[in-house]
Amino acid sequence: MAVVTPGQYAGTNFAAIDGKGRIAVPSQFRNNVPLTADGQRVLWVGFHEKLPCLVAYGQDQYDRLNGEIERDRETARLRDLDFDEDTEFKKRFSYTEPYTLDDSGRFLPSFIHRDRVGDAGATAFVGSGRRLEIWWLPTLAECADADPVLQRLAAAWDAAKGKGRK
Repeated sequence: MAVVTPGQYAGTNFAAIDGKGRIAVPSQFRNNVPLTADGQRVLWVGFHEKLPCLVAYGQDQYDRLNGEIERDRETARLRDLDFDEDTEFKKRFSYTEPYTLDDSGRFLPSFIHRDRVGDAGATAFVGSGRRLEIWWLPTLAECADADPVLQRLAAAWDAAKGKGRK
């Protein structure tokens, strides 16, 4: 049984992209996406800062990151420093979109995010504390900066999936 800790993500899992291009967030992660006030699970998805994958997090992390911008603006004001709030917001959120997960924990990536996950195949989910990395397996296999253990596990999962095992 998975431990549910809202807003915290640990472990690694894999998920196929379905025939409609939807990605199902594995339950070990999906259950940790905090519920919004209206009972929805909203996953904010954007580009990783350095790696060719996506990052995802819940509304709690989005609010925390937005709060950091507010805090930095206030700190700059108190120190009489220049601070461009729009530039800081763009750095963090320009390619970030919220997706409401359906009852099966799936979301359909937009055109922007298809750049990183394609519309067929499978994905690897890697918990990294307050957020997840979402890798498209072909990109993961080719990335020189990717974790070699993750690459090996992804190749083994992909091979086993073709034989009817998960």
